[in-house]
Amino acid sequence: MKLEGIREIEIKKDEQGQYKSVRIVFGPHHTINIIKVGKKTEFSIVSTHHGFKADASSVPSELETFIEEIRENHPENRVD
Repeated sequence: MKLEGIREIEIKKDEQGQYKSVRIVFGPHHTINIIKVGKKTEFSIVSTHHGFKADASSVPSELETFIEEIRENHPENRVD
């Protein structure tokens, strides 16, 4: 099995054609998930079995707070 690059993209929709979830598997063991949970949007990023999730439903959001914390602690990796 090839363990590099973008390995899998899974998109699920409901009966009305609205997006329910997006899952991207990449690199040797990384996954990004975006899931609609009721009226909320949940984002998660995982490396093997460890990661975090954050609410991404509003502005500002929990995800935005996490992004800012990472940007502050790792300025060399910022993307604008």
